[in-house]
Amino acid sequence: MREKRVHDRPPDGGWGWIILISNFVMCACVFGVQKSFGVFFVEFREYFGETAGGTAWINSIMSAVAHGGGALAVPLSVRFGTRPVVMVGGVLSCLGLVLSTFADSILYLYFSLGVLTGLSYAMVFAPSVAMLGRYFDKRRALVNGIALSGSGATFALAPICQFLEQEYGWRGALLLLGGVTLNLCVSGALLRPIVLAADMVSRDPSPRTPVEPGEQLSIGTSEDCRHQNDLERNNINEQESFSRTNRKHFDVTLLKKRRFLLFATADLLSSFSYLIPYVHVVPCARTRGIDETKAPFLLSVAGITEVLARVFSGWFSDLKIISKLHVYMIFIALNALACFLFPLATSYPALLAYSVAMGTCTGGFRALIMPLVADTVGVVRMPNAFGLTLVCEGIGILLGPPVAGWLYDATENYNSSFFVAGGCFVASLVPLCGLSYLNRTHKRDSINFAETLQDNVNPSTADPCGSVPLVEHETSF
Repeated sequence: MREKRVHDRPPDGGWGWIILISNFVMCACVFGVQKSFGVFFVEFREYFGETAGGTAWINSIMSAVAHGGGALAVPLSVRFGTRPVVMVGGVLSCLGLVLSTFADSILYLYFSLGVLTGLSYAMVFAPSVAMLGRYFDKRRALVNGIALSGSGATFALAPICQFLEQEYGWRGALLLLGGVTLNLCVSGALLRPIVLAADMVSRDPSPRTPVEPGEQLSIGTSEDCRHQNDLERNNINEQESFSRTNRKHFDVTLLKKRRFLLFATADLLSSFSYLIPYVHVVPCARTRGIDETKAPFLLSVAGITEVLARVFSGWFSDLKIISKLHVYMIFIALNALACFLFPLATSYPALLAYSVAMGTCTGGFRALIMPLVADTVGVVRMPNAFGLTLVCEGIGILLGPPVAGWLYDATENYNSSFFVAGGCFVASLVPLCGLSYLNRTHKRDSINFAETLQDNVNPSTADPCGSVPLVEHETSF
């Protein structure tokens, strides 16, 4: 059996480009289909005689399971391999959509579309995106934006779903969509695993121990060296222990990191608002007198602009003109502003303008979630951290659209739903401001520590520490 090659750092290319294509197709099938369910919203509500809040639970359960299931999908991919897990997810996705064609109640759709199809998307999305993050480092934000821009397939799938629903009914449309999602199996077959040096940290802190990107060599006085080498040995043992155990289980130690908890909290709040516009903009347009054949194109416009925004956001963030976190916060703030201004969109051109703003702001901040997780916890812990982040997203997505639907049932006006969405976007900025402060403090302390070591260097002596590489260590932040 051929021995696997160990990469000192993510290759930033090579087979990674195939992984990128696979992720793009995956996002098109998963999120394109998911976001296009706004087309079926009115049909489900009228066919089963349900309220808007009850009908919204279908998409909420699907999205919540798809995101929250990431915490289960990542350990499964570590145990059995990313490729088989994603391919099984593709089969389950087709099965869930096909079984939905036999639905005789809204509760049936809660299970077939919500739980089964949502679980299949979890098995596809989280392991695939986590693998993409292991193939890229310098271009991580850009390639993540390109991959997630596949979700902009909504611009094509929404009118297609509308056409299929009119021609074959919603049952026939779901059957055909089930065939489309089998392409997830092809995407999964392309996911070749990669082994990084950070996964195989040695117990012996010798000079030949691989150095992670961004690590520094320790140089200092003999007293500094004794303290530093003790720290390095502890860090190496901690890193090795993590590689052997925690990667195969839930890494609960992440819940002790303040920076990660702040980001996860902000992600939960923004996820509460994330799908509300996508689910309610089409039915809202119909209540404002927009023709039912024109309303789905609002999702198409949002899909196109989301594609462009994801790529731009990733490209701009990699330029490092401003930090990824600040780019993320800007898009969140603009999304809140768009939601607050939604009541002014009473005509079709105004609704189109809102769709452009919605797609741009949503694509801008969603493209940076995985890169920010990697920056916060490191590339080794990134898969588990990303899975826990998806759990937080799942909770927010589970509650958002139903709450918005209940508000419509109570007020018979969609404006209150968009106000709530904007309010949660604003609330998510609070923990992000705290995270920004901690990042600045952590960076300042790191610089001060490096300068202290440099001041203690004696140029006339040889390297007293033997140039022992300092293994990346996650602080209490």
